[in-house]
Amino acid sequence: MSLPRVLVTSCRELLTLAPRVPFGHEHSREPRRPGRVALVGGALMVLSLGLWALWTYLNRRDMWHMLDLSVYHDAVHRLRDGDRIYTENYGKWELPFIYPPISGLLFYIVLPLGFAGLKWFMACLSLLSLFAVVWASWGMLGYRRGAGRFGVSAATFAVVLWLEPVEWTLVWGQINLLLLALIVLDLALPDDRRYKGIGVGVAAGLKLTPAIFVVYLLITRRFRAAAVASGAFVGTVLVGLVAAPSASAYYWANLVSISGKVNSKLSVGTLNNQSVQGMFTRMLGDGGPAKGLWLLLCLVIGALGLLAAARASLYGNELVGVVITGGLSLFVSPISWSHHWVWVVPVFVLLTHTALTRARPLWWWLTGAFFAFFAAWPMRLNVLGDWDGTQTLQPWGLIWLAPRDGDRERHWTPLEFVLGNGYLFAGIVLTLILVLRILRDRGPLPTLPAQAAESAPATATPDSPAPDPVSGGSGRR
Repeated sequence: MSLPRVLVTSCRELLTLAPRVPFGHEHSREPRRPGRVALVGGALMVLSLGLWALWTYLNRRDMWHMLDLSVYHDAVHRLRDGDRIYTENYGKWELPFIYPPISGLLFYIVLPLGFAGLKWFMACLSLLSLFAVVWASWGMLGYRRGAGRFGVSAATFAVVLWLEPVEWTLVWGQINLLLLALIVLDLALPDDRRYKGIGVGVAAGLKLTPAIFVVYLLITRRFRAAAVASGAFVGTVLVGLVAAPSASAYYWANLVSISGKVNSKLSVGTLNNQSVQGMFTRMLGDGGPAKGLWLLLCLVIGALGLLAAARASLYGNELVGVVITGGLSLFVSPISWSHHWVWVVPVFVLLTHTALTRARPLWWWLTGAFFAFFAAWPMRLNVLGDWDGTQTLQPWGLIWLAPRDGDRERHWTPLEFVLGNGYLFAGIVLTLILVLRILRDRGPLPTLPAQAAESAPATATPDSPAPDPVSGGSGRR
C-alpha cells in the first residue's frame, strides 16, 4: 500500500469515535529469578549513585553550582513585585525567568530551605523522579509490580543516570526530570482512573511544552483524561492569578516576548539548542527562512508523528506512543537545550526491552550505540568546545566535540554539522523508523466486543492484538 493511502486509512481509523481498548491492566511480564534480579539491580543502583556522588563532590565547583536553580531561587523573591520577576535577570549569568507564575510559586514555598538546602532538595527530587520514570516505563511495557520489576528498574537507573541530558539536568538544577515524571507516571495509569490527566496538566502549567500530550490524549480517544489535563492546566493558571495576580497578568499578556528573552542571552543557534529551529538557525541565521523551514518541517514531522503515536497507543503500545510524542515536543519547540532531552530515558527502556524480547545481537548493539552517543563522557572541554587540560572533568556528550559559540556553528564542516546536530538527527531518524513501521502495519486496530463497547469496562481485551511496532511481540500481554 502506498504511503498516501496509508495516511488516508490511518486518519480514517483515528477519526472514528469508537471506544478504544482501555490501557493499563495487562501486567504479566516478570524477569526470571526476580529476587536475584532485585539484589543485583539494587547493588548496581547504589554503586552508580555512589560514583555520581563522589564525582560531584570532587568537582563540586563545576558539578554542584546549579546555575539555573539559582535563577529560580533569585527570581521568586520578586514574585510579589508584579512584572519585575519577568523584567529583570537573575543568577551568576544574569538570565531571565521565563516560566509561568505557578513555577515561581512552587519555588517560593521552599525558599526557607535557603539556596544550599534547595540544591539538596532539587537533587533528591530529580533522582527520585528519574527512578519513577524508569519504573513507570517498565510498567507500561507490561511488567508487574514486584521484586523483579524493582530490580530491572534499579539496574536501568544505574545506567541512565549517566546519560548526558540527565547529568546536565542535575548540574544545572533544572526541573526536566520532574516534568518527565509527571507525564510518564500519569500516562502509565490505567485509562479507567478518573484522575488520569492531572500530571500532564500540571506539567503543562509548569512549562508549556508538555501541552502537546493533551492533543495526544484527544487523538487517542481518552477524552475524559484530556478534559482532566485541561482542567488541571487551567487550575495552575488560576492559582497563579490568585497568588500572584500582577505577575500572572503580565506573563500571559506578554508570553511571546518573555519566551524570546532567552535569545538575547543565549542564541537560538547555539549548539546546545537541539531543536529543528536551532538547526536551521545554525544553517541560515536567525531570520525568516529559518523560521519558515522550521514551521514546515515541524508541520510534517508533527502530523506524521502524532498519527503514528495514536496508532501505537490504540494498539496498546503506550510507551511507544508516549516517546514519539515526547520526541515531537523536542523537535517543534523553538528551544530544546541538550538537558531537555531527558526523553532519552524512556527510549532507552524501550530499546532495552526490545533487545531482551527479540534476543538478537543487533538490538543489543543498537542499544549500546544509543547509550554511547547520548552518554555523559568525562572530558576536559572549555566553553568553546576545545580540549583544555586545565579544565576539570565534566560530563560532556559527544555533540559537544563540535566547535560552538562565537558564531562558530555557522562555519562547521559537514562532519561537524552532523555531530553538532546529533541529538536532533538521532531523534528524527528513530522517530521516522517508528512512524513508518507503525503506519505501514495494516493489521486491524483492536476493538471492544459489542457488549463491552456499550459499557467500556476497564478489563476488556482486544479481539486480535497487533504486534509491537518495535519488539514484534504483542502489545497487550
